[in-house]
Amino acid sequence: MIIDGHVHLWLRDHLPDNMVRMYLEPLQALKGVMDWEVDIDDVWPEYGATVPKLLEMLDASGVDMAVVLPIDFNLVEQARIGIEEYNTWVFESCAEHPDRTIPFIGVDPQRGEPALRMLDHFASKYDARGVKVYPPTGWYPNDERFRAFFDRVDDLGLVMVTHAGAAWTSLDEKYAEPRFWEEFLERYPDTNLVIAHLGGKWRSQALELCERYPNCYADCSALQGWLPSDPATAESRLREIAERVPDKVSFGTDYPLFELGYPSSMWVDFVKDRPWADEDVKAKLLGGTMRKVLGI
Repeated sequence: MIIDGHVHLWLRDHLPDNMVRMYLEPLQALKGVMDWEVDIDDVWPEYGATVPKLLEMLDASGVDMAVVLPIDFNLVEQARIGIEEYNTWVFESCAEHPDRTIPFIGVDPQRGEPALRMLDHFASKYDARGVKVYPPTGWYPNDERFRAFFDRVDDLGLVMVTHAGAAWTSLDEKYAEPRFWEEFLERYPDTNLVIAHLGGKWRSQALELCERYPNCYADCSALQGWLPSDPATAESRLREIAERVPDKVSFGTDYPLFELGYPSSMWVDFVKDRPWADEDVKAKLLGGTMRKVLGI
């Protein structure tokens, strides 16, 4: 079974304007080699990723299931639709395809008590398996203010996925270093943490935490950003995973962010076909590790 551990769903109104601009920046970088012009100051009226589109990608890529991660940007800039309605749309959309999608909650811990209510609601009503958080909205994971939020995540048995690495526009990447999660990993040994994007520019921190803590994992989503221009770097990152943490990293595409530049089907083929590891290690990355994280 192949599992994509990092995809997104949204409608245009679920995203603040600045976040759409952020997600269009990779397309702008390609305008010199592709026949298009992308003006990130002209926010696209239609920019969506729905379950039918996701299923098309999964089928084309030979992927069996996907973990769906909503993101709460609304405390930085308010979207047209509130975060609870956005999460409800994700869970209701995914409920039609429970054999293909695993939706997580997306909420900012800075919301305080409303965030706790959201965790309780979506865990109770939809049996949510995890929560996605995004520290670049302005918070450090080792801040004691969020102890109640993390306690609730632990009590509910949820998996925690965190953004790590680069952030743009009104987001601040100074909050996104994996090292800020060390206290969480020590305090909640029964709660699995997944560091997204292999930690980005702080890859060494992510790998070290995965080596030291049994409950720390990572995903390789966005690693295909090196492709197609620099396949050697992408392959070297995969080799590093195989050498240091062969059973701690899961596959991810960050769908839909790279679809125009390097489709997910090509990323799956790259991981399957390149000689970066033996078939056993590849099978762990492509699905085995995420199954262990989720307990399925």
